[in-house]
Amino acid sequence: MFLFFHFFAKAGLQMFKNPFTPIFGGKPGVFFGRNEILRRFELAMVDQGSDDRALFFTGTRGCGKTALLEQISLKASAAKRRTIDLGPEDTISQLIHELAGFDETTSTISPSANVNVLGVGAGVSTGSVSKVKRIGRDSLQPLLLDACAKAKKGLLVTVDEVQKVPVEDISSLCNAFQMASRKGLDIMLAVAGLPYAHDTITKNEGCTYLRRASHEEIGLFTWDEAADAFTGMFSGIKGLKIRPDYVDLLNTTSYGHPYLMQLLGFHLMTLVNESNPGKTHDVSKKEIDGCISNALLAYDRRALQPLLDELPDNDKKYLSVMSDCLNRDRLASTADIAQKAGVPQSKLSRTRAHLIDHGIIASPERGMVMFCVPYLADYIKTSPHVSGAVEVARKRGV
Repeated sequence: MFLFFHFFAKAGLQMFKNPFTPIFGGKPGVFFGRNEILRRFELAMVDQGSDDRALFFTGTRGCGKTALLEQISLKASAAKRRTIDLGPEDTISQLIHELAGFDETTSTISPSANVNVLGVGAGVSTGSVSKVKRIGRDSLQPLLLDACAKAKKGLLVTVDEVQKVPVEDISSLCNAFQMASRKGLDIMLAVAGLPYAHDTITKNEGCTYLRRASHEEIGLFTWDEAADAFTGMFSGIKGLKIRPDYVDLLNTTSYGHPYLMQLLGFHLMTLVNESNPGKTHDVSKKEIDGCISNALLAYDRRALQPLLDELPDNDKKYLSVMSDCLNRDRLASTADIAQKAGVPQSKLSRTRAHLIDHGIIASPERGMVMFCVPYLADYIKTSPHVSGAVEVARKRGV
């Protein structure tokens, strides 16, 4: 990639900036959509009585949860609100470290002085005694209250992949936030996780604070939302021209899936830049077809294959049978699935529930199920799912 850009820079040829960044779990170069959620968040920052002071986002991988959390964090920072962004590993320790600047203190005691120092190795008087005290979960609440009191424009904490956080940590977080809210302090919380995370977490007694959070299920963009996003992105690229029907084709191909939209845009701009564009360039049908082919191949490899790799065999078998039972409305009868699998419906209920909880399928009406992940219905039937390297070795008869 470096050699590619270096060649064009050295040759002095026109290059269009590629604003699309198809990165899983990362910050996109340009964010699009979710305007209503962001608008409500901005209002909540100035209205302490708003239900949107606590937000709980859920959705499947690639739907933009992490990107949305980042946008919320950026808007809070722009409003001079103190922001603390946390991941799922050692969440409480991370928060305590951010609030206190450290996670342990050393108390040095002597007959003539009582000195608190950070770390070890400080000079103390003869006969003194040092005692290290670890700042644990029980210190979170006073630290949070103190931080809120000192934050002139309030405090925001975000937690990504909340389904991975131990429930005792979530409970401690909720209790501390509940007390801060009770004291009338300006505090906000936004968490994001997989579809099952909301019901799993909020059923715990120590997590009542999140039961009252505004729950937003982040899914596919509508046709108009995706069209506006594509049009806005391409119109921001000076000199690039793309026909409306080409935008419609990209919209149709993407199904409004945020990650797939980023992939399509990224591969289109890559092909455009490879065609030696001038200061202006009209996107060709060949470039559209090429970007669709490249994007779907990358989507299979980066999104669908990892998704299937994480599923147990029973789930994969259910999805494979389900894909064969889809009708013209892209719905499958649970009775037909059981019949084709040769087992009673009751035997498949746990597998079906697991797939629904993870947002892979949904039940839009009684006795019917549908796929929620674009292209998975067809991809699940491409068997076996093996890496390209293994496939080449197989063909060569190694």
